[in-house]
Amino acid sequence: MIPKTTAGVIGTVISAALLLSACSGSPATGTSASADPVKGGELVVASLPAMIDPYVTTSRSNWMVAASVCEGLFANAANTSVSNGLADAYEYDASTGTYTIHLRKGVKLHSGADLTAADVVASLERYRNADAGKLFNNLAKDITVVDDLTVSITTVKPTGALPALLATPDTGAYIMSAASLKTAGDKDLTSLDCTGPYKLDSFVTDQQALISRFEGYASRNEKPDGAAGAKTAYADSIKFIPYSDSNALNQVRTSQLHVVPQFLSMDQLSVYQADPGLRPVVSEGAGFSLLQFNLKTGPMRDLKLRQAVLNAVDPEAIAAQNLGGTEYFNNTSSLFPEDSPWFSEAGKDIYENRDPGKAKQLLKDAGYNHTPIRILYRPDSDGYGPLLKQELESVGFTVDLQALDAATFGSARTDSSKWDIFLAGGTAYSDPLTVVFLNDGFPGWWKTPEKASLMAGVTAGKDLAARKPAWDKVQQLIWDELPFVKLGHEPRLVVTAAQVGGFEPTQGTVRGFYNIWLGK
Repeated sequence: MIPKTTAGVIGTVISAALLLSACSGSPATGTSASADPVKGGELVVASLPAMIDPYVTTSRSNWMVAASVCEGLFANAANTSVSNGLADAYEYDASTGTYTIHLRKGVKLHSGADLTAADVVASLERYRNADAGKLFNNLAKDITVVDDLTVSITTVKPTGALPALLATPDTGAYIMSAASLKTAGDKDLTSLDCTGPYKLDSFVTDQQALISRFEGYASRNEKPDGAAGAKTAYADSIKFIPYSDSNALNQVRTSQLHVVPQFLSMDQLSVYQADPGLRPVVSEGAGFSLLQFNLKTGPMRDLKLRQAVLNAVDPEAIAAQNLGGTEYFNNTSSLFPEDSPWFSEAGKDIYENRDPGKAKQLLKDAGYNHTPIRILYRPDSDGYGPLLKQELESVGFTVDLQALDAATFGSARTDSSKWDIFLAGGTAYSDPLTVVFLNDGFPGWWKTPEKASLMAGVTAGKDLAARKPAWDKVQQLIWDELPFVKLGHEPRLVVTAAQVGGFEPTQGTVRGFYNIWLGK
């Protein structure tokens, strides 16, 4: 018998964690948002994507408009677990690797037409052939129309991962009308004919994007939860505009802006909490810092040197500098936060038993000759670089710390001859297959037969319960082989104007702006 999943959450969900009540930050004093939702007004968001086509970019910040305008077959809850979206139900036949997905009835596109299976097939075909959909393309064989409201997807090999790979906004697998995609042809999309609570009115590069309430929107009925459940367009319209780091918060205080969704420095949280014009929102477990090793060339190919780095690093000291304290820091080895169904304690003994004295011995055992270790970092996003340099030098490393701007950093890390370690960050992912730095081709180039075998197990299981044991083994392998050092889980901070209501914490890097209202 083929298992059937209805509109409930797919996989294991720890429902109490979804509320994240302890991490929403203290409300600002003074004027506050209405406790009851209010319709009307224009919400102004301090972020403008470089493009609106979610298929052509893997940069999630460029999906921000699509996240409010479009929807996927599946949707991420606030803790990134996966629920049904445009899919009403689906069956998965593990013996053939075939998904039969039933669409919700009565869903309207912004153009006024009813959503059909033909729109889904056209969207997923375009998605699979774009940069953002490469992983889905590797797993999907055939995507076909069964009837007006039913789609069949046959995988190359059986895998229970497909819902996570099609869940938005953790992926860019948004569904649009077949007609609009045919009109665009091979060109990037300049309009979005989707099913979301807002519709795109205009987009002018480097100036603004304007979206407005879609009166024909067909919402789900479940309780709102991240991108899952009911969505309501409270604001009449939403404007996305460029912003200046130096002036954004002043503009929020004067109501020129309402939301600054970029992650702000946690060390100023108490200042924001005391400001009557601001409302800080903290999402715990939403990200982490990462030390990526070069396994292709250079000294870090030596496991003993990588182990020495791990033993020299103090995650709590780095967190204290990054966050202004460790109150919201969870010093855990797991690649996924504690409220994720993928949370794992595999390898925790290696992570927790760090010892600077052991680092010194490992350097001696490796015959380290003080070759400078070239570390790339971006001061504006990975400001702990100088502290890391100090920690490594204290055990005997010679460090060449190189501060780069974002563009230079992005280019340099693809050239294995230019670095030994680079500093980066991860987010709260919905599935191991969506973790970009686990890809064989990600700079660092971790590619081993054992990794390939274990990741095949993560991919092949029919559901989360079947896939999780293989993931536990992958995480153990990460700490055994140390392709990178993942530090503990950190919070992410967003600031809104005090009159903004309904803005709840989520763990993802991009969100839609439905279910949010402007108080009077």
